[in-house]
Amino acid sequence: MQLVVLGAGLMGVTSAYRLAEEGHDVTVIDRREGPGLETSFANGGQLGFREVSPWAAPDVPWTALKMLGDPTAPFRWKPKAELEQWRWLLAFLLRCNSPARAERERHNLSLGLFSQKELEGLLTRLAGEGESLSFDHERKGILRLLPDTKAVKHAKAEMARLADMEPGLEVLEAGACVALEPALASIHQRGELAGGLYAPGDQSGDAHLFTRALAKRAEAKGVRFLYGREITSFEESAGRLKAVRCGAEKIEAEAFVFSLGVGGLKLARKLGFRLPFYPVKGYSVSVAMEEGAPEVSLTDEGRRIVVSNLGGRLRAAGKAEIAGHDTALDRTRARAVLQGLQELIPAVGEAAEAEFWTGLRPMTADGSPIIDKAPGYENLYLNTGHGTLGWTLAMGSASLLADLIGGKTTEIDPTPFALKRPSLFP
Repeated sequence: MQLVVLGAGLMGVTSAYRLAEEGHDVTVIDRREGPGLETSFANGGQLGFREVSPWAAPDVPWTALKMLGDPTAPFRWKPKAELEQWRWLLAFLLRCNSPARAERERHNLSLGLFSQKELEGLLTRLAGEGESLSFDHERKGILRLLPDTKAVKHAKAEMARLADMEPGLEVLEAGACVALEPALASIHQRGELAGGLYAPGDQSGDAHLFTRALAKRAEAKGVRFLYGREITSFEESAGRLKAVRCGAEKIEAEAFVFSLGVGGLKLARKLGFRLPFYPVKGYSVSVAMEEGAPEVSLTDEGRRIVVSNLGGRLRAAGKAEIAGHDTALDRTRARAVLQGLQELIPAVGEAAEAEFWTGLRPMTADGSPIIDKAPGYENLYLNTGHGTLGWTLAMGSASLLADLIGGKTTEIDPTPFALKRPSLFP
């Protein structure tokens, strides 16, 4: 089948590669000059297949209210005169309860474990072809740092809820956390570490390097990439999308995959449907660090940052800013991420060469992606809305999408990731 994928980020490139593996003729269109240059560019680096709980939680509204007005707060809301922002906020607030969160935990964990399987399968297939992907890949697990006994209690409750799915999680005492990752000795000595939730099967890696390397392998399989193309309009007939127009250029296909992030919201409206996600801005900082850097990827619950060692570069990411489509880097918030990293790992020092980045995540209110057929079209498919979980869920999402397009029996249930699920449309 002749397919066109809209978007060359993680979702678009993984989708294109999997579809090419299935024998399809694939073209990818992106407005940027290369793959993975927006949301996929400098995230926290975690492949947290078991770290997939949605952001909507019972304590989030109160925490956000307490921090209102603090420019360095983990959560910041800038009210906009936009129906979409208020609609999203309402849906998000309705999800801030324990039953709703527990329901999505299970769906996301199912897709996360499937994604791990699919990533390992990809790397094995490439090795069999005498190829490999270089993306600073580490298999040393992810350790969630628990600052107090309340956090330890919640982690144990999470393990109990998910025990039947056998995710492979371990609650460690503070001393065991330091034994596992000596770089935590400082916060342990300061009494800031009560324990940890360790996922030894989780991984880390540079999402941008992965996207770029996989795009190169996709080209070798015959995938055509059209960069620097701004999508301006569509041609459709009798419930089928016929072509995409980029100015005067017309690209036709038998089927299409919509893997655009927040930049695709307006295009979806042109196609006659609404994508129920909203931009949530995040920040990251990267510093060069060889000695004293943690080897295990870390999630610091107290400081609300994640940290990964990417081949001698330490990457910390965090913050959530609901402020519309603003892509400007707020240096106060960016430096707050760096400060959190310095507090966690004092060996980082002043980090004069720190590189700051910000990007917009396409976040659904319930914290799960959208993998489905678009309403009103027989041949338009959606693979988008992954929020902070794009890197983690990329390969599983791409494989699930490929099975849906190919009419195959899917390995996991796609229903929880349908566009029209009630949790996205209050």
